[in-house]
Amino acid sequence: ISSFEHDGLGRYGDELDPNGDLTAMHDMESVIKPDGLLLLAVPVGKDLIKWNAHRKYGRTRLSALLSNWTLVAHPGLSKHRLDDPSPDTHFQPVLVLKNRRPPA
Repeated sequence: ISSFEHDGLGRYGDELDPNGDLTAMHDMESVIKPDGLLLLAVPVGKDLIKWNAHRKYGRTRLSALLSNWTLVAHPGLSKHRLDDPSPDTHFQPVLVLKNRRPPA
């Protein structure tokens, strides 16, 4: 449910990869069946990397992360939360996503 914000930052022994989170989400497309659901929780706020702990997802990075998924539900997520400029606030909603990958 919550790990993608850490991918590619090297904190847990993984190699540095600025797009590690995007790669991991792309990999999930083949793990979750077409039209299957994924519960995803990532910290939201103005786009940033809090080195080397995690990323925060704002309008730009969250859009990239969810580019191949349909957002089904997002309780608590608002434009205000996506624009929060503070690096120290922590809000992590659970997003319900549907895999848009076509069946094989």
